[in-house]
Amino acid sequence: MSSQEYSGSYHSRPRPDLRCHTCDRDFSRPSHLRRHNRIHQPSERKQKIACDKCHSTFSRRDVLFRHMRTAHQLDYVTPTNQQRSCNRCVRRKLKCDRNLPCAACAQSKTAGPCEYPSIDELYDPGFQPEFQIVEPGHDHSIENPPTGKKPRRKKKGNNATSSAQDEQSDFIMRSAQTDQSDFSTTSPETYSTFGQPVDPLLLEADDFSPIFSSEPAFTEENAMFGSSLNNGVQFDFRCSGFNWLDFDAPDVELAINHVVSEVGNPTSDVFSGLAPDNHAPPMSGTQQRASILPWPFEHGHDAGTTRCHLPPLREVLQESLQASPGAQVSALEGLVQVLSEKNLPRPDDVADPTILMGIHLLKKLLDVYFANFQLIQPIFHIPTWSSEDCPTMLLAAMACLGAVLSSEPNAAELSSSISDFCNPIISWMGASDTANYSDTSYLASLCLHQIYSLGSGNRQLYQNADRTRGVLFGSLRGLGLLKTRPSVQGDIDMNSPYFIPTNQASLDADWLAWASREREVRIAWASFEYDCSLCTLTSRRGAVDVSELPPKLPCMDALWEAPSSYAWAALKSRMIPNALGVSVSSVISAAIAGTPILENISTWGKRLCGQVIGRLLWDLKQLELVSTTEYFGLSSLSTGQKQSKESLLEALNRLLETMNNPIYTADLVSYNISSLLCHYSHLYTADDIMDMIIYIVHSVVSRGSGQDPGVSMARRRLVSAFENDPRRARKLVWHAGQIVAVANEYLVSAPCEIMRLFMSYIFIVAFAQHYPRLERPATTFKVRLDVPNHHPDQMQAVEEWIQFGGRARIGSAEDILADGAVKTIVQDAQAMLQRLRSWGLAEKFAKILQSFENSGGY
Repeated sequence: MSSQEYSGSYHSRPRPDLRCHTCDRDFSRPSHLRRHNRIHQPSERKQKIACDKCHSTFSRRDVLFRHMRTAHQLDYVTPTNQQRSCNRCVRRKLKCDRNLPCAACAQSKTAGPCEYPSIDELYDPGFQPEFQIVEPGHDHSIENPPTGKKPRRKKKGNNATSSAQDEQSDFIMRSAQTDQSDFSTTSPETYSTFGQPVDPLLLEADDFSPIFSSEPAFTEENAMFGSSLNNGVQFDFRCSGFNWLDFDAPDVELAINHVVSEVGNPTSDVFSGLAPDNHAPPMSGTQQRASILPWPFEHGHDAGTTRCHLPPLREVLQESLQASPGAQVSALEGLVQVLSEKNLPRPDDVADPTILMGIHLLKKLLDVYFANFQLIQPIFHIPTWSSEDCPTMLLAAMACLGAVLSSEPNAAELSSSISDFCNPIISWMGASDTANYSDTSYLASLCLHQIYSLGSGNRQLYQNADRTRGVLFGSLRGLGLLKTRPSVQGDIDMNSPYFIPTNQASLDADWLAWASREREVRIAWASFEYDCSLCTLTSRRGAVDVSELPPKLPCMDALWEAPSSYAWAALKSRMIPNALGVSVSSVISAAIAGTPILENISTWGKRLCGQVIGRLLWDLKQLELVSTTEYFGLSSLSTGQKQSKESLLEALNRLLETMNNPIYTADLVSYNISSLLCHYSHLYTADDIMDMIIYIVHSVVSRGSGQDPGVSMARRRLVSAFENDPRRARKLVWHAGQIVAVANEYLVSAPCEIMRLFMSYIFIVAFAQHYPRLERPATTFKVRLDVPNHHPDQMQAVEEWIQFGGRARIGSAEDILADGAVKTIVQDAQAMLQRLRSWGLAEKFAKILQSFENSGGY
């Protein structure tokens, strides 16, 4: 057919209305219209592909290739074999969708494994770079392969599906890489028949806010995971993690609007009239910082301190208060005046009613802090603590946490308003006198406010906490509270027998000196737990190395809570020496070896050992990434680390078993946090299953559930993983259900626990949606996944369910695999997160779940 005949027949058919609404230009293909629409987008929304030689940016890959050829004498090399379909579809001449497994192989009951060409078959043996150096003056089209190779043929068609497939196929071909790396996904045995290397999937959350993006799913700069999504063969969903704090939650209306409250206290007048404020105002007083700060390791070595002249703190706080609309209430104005001083004035010395209201508000928030957060981080020695002797910067940080943990209806607004001038106080104190960096009270206030920043849901506060994290840990190192030791047992005091002094003054001095040293150790451990929370929430490497931690755990609770020096001395003289602090290495070694763990360890100490093991597991997961092609292409590390990972997980289980019978509320808090840590560790160390689930949720929330090849691929891989090892899938969903069970029993209000609760729910949703319904077992056996596994009968029932399957109930869903169960589970998750409504992070996760539901994610 001639070109005129073809053109006439083409135009004789009805054409779709493909017109640009901006410039009224007509197009014949949807792909051309989509490409044209990019020129009308603002610069920040345009696709930008950077040249790795000169860092110039381009909007199209063909323009980048032309630039590389003309400016850098580099040309694109095409692989020899163009086969992108699986071997079975090629043999049978079937249409292959190039997934793993593909649709044709998945639907065929007699088909063998869905295999693709190996790397040796796909590429030349010497083919390594994407570009090669060409001689000057040598110019051939990048789109055409070198001589002797078949040119790439494209389908002719005018429908959107065909053009989209053509573009995706071209992009897949351009993205193929040839590094030899290990492929370890759902289980080492599951995909052992596939020998192809794969790339890791990296998330660049720092420079991309996916919620408001309409770009294609697989652009290089905004893909949640890297170029391996487009390799066409198979890819590894293992990734460096996802930063939930840097993810923009969609602005949606929550379907569940009711308020769930455990304690219904009447609203106090001092809490009324507060308006929310999510942005801390800029602080003009800290713009000019000292040019040189003392090196942290010079603390205690006669290093001179640097002082900077700043505006009075009261002026700085007044500016913060005036910048918050609707926050002009007497109580907050009085609180500003109180916190402007170095120490809290005594109520008897105050005549101003506004200041008295501020003192009353502060004391009320401190009471909430000690009733709730002291159980989570017991760093204050209550028998010797006094608000009048405590620096106001520390009182401000405690009040901020007390506000978010209060049962008042407007707790979130109150905590946000207090945070607006809590942050300037801490910054002002550090900038005005760098000697505060060696003050443990200042470091405690820094740690507490950074914990609040993680859970606030405010990106500005989180970024500020991320920036100042180095100040906290650098100062702890400068004080010697964190330091690298040649041996983990090198600095442990043998705790010689204690003889009670006969002099009252000497006894009180010994008690206060011991309490001060113990408080420093506890601040270091609390900072380490904060660092672990930041790692879990952001998937970033921790700032503290395990070898830097204090060599011994905090003392027993009975010593720390002794009401007087006499009681402390009597208890100390009768307790075994280890009661003052057990060696960390001895506890972890016993847990790994399966030997009995010492009894004289506080539940917080056992929880800290669990955090250390969790950090080791996280480090092992990070080491697995270096074996992938987008990192260093090292030989496989997952196989060699399998035994170590299993040993650490078993150690976590043993530590948790020793905490199964809490006596006090503080024991219950530590048990719940350790339970969430243990069960969540089983989830995220299960190869790339959790990574696939995160990818699905993130992609659906960001771009909807439309035609997204990556989401379809992840769903197929998830179904395949559950189908290949159903016992393991049921074991993992049981771990997720136990997180819900622990939260139902006693909900700990802390940022990291909020995230683990959210992750458990999305795992349960993924199981309910993607677990294969091949055939329902004949047994009528049924278990509840959200019941704590305390009783022997429950343990036996769970073991039988994991082994043989059956019906499982969780929350309001009578059967986790029944129709409509997914929607019920999502509603239960939102109701649970509503109980933590004062934390902005909980509201953020609730909106993500609501957006996932609205976008048709299930």
